[in-house]
Amino acid sequence: MKKKFFIGLFVVAAIGLFVFAHIVLKSSEYTKPQQNLQAPIEIPAEYVVEYNEITDFDKPSIVLFYVDWCGYCRRFMPEYGKLAKKLADKYNFAIINCENPKNIDMVTKYHISGFPTVFMIDKKLDHSFSLYLSSQSTDVLEEELNNYINFRNRMLKNLK
Repeated sequence: MKKKFFIGLFVVAAIGLFVFAHIVLKSSEYTKPQQNLQAPIEIPAEYVVEYNEITDFDKPSIVLFYVDWCGYCRRFMPEYGKLAKKLADKYNFAIINCENPKNIDMVTKYHISGFPTVFMIDKKLDHSFSLYLSSQSTDVLEEELNNYINFRNRMLKNLK
């Protein structure tokens, strides 16, 4: 009797473990197609430029620091492009490849050590800070940027 009970318990546990593993693996990152880490990151050039190309400093700049080999950067880049297209009237959007030797001064100045890192640089108020990336979601970032524009407008009004 005990033998049949333990065999039954073992079968139920094995089936439960199989179902659990199937659910976990089906919903995990492992089942998603992986990007080719050897291919260069596609950058939406029509609304994202190199930081040194920005000439309109009446608007604050959102600067994305990235490296080509970073999987998070690869997943975030299209989202950053959509955000740039959506908020282009309020912000300049720029990118910095941290592995490019010509960008070493800027990477050092802002102490960039993780990727991707998004910085707000406002030349008009002489203000810069890192923006929080919540699991590569641009919703939180967009809300933070809209709050900053409101804050910036009040600051500029007070400076007049």
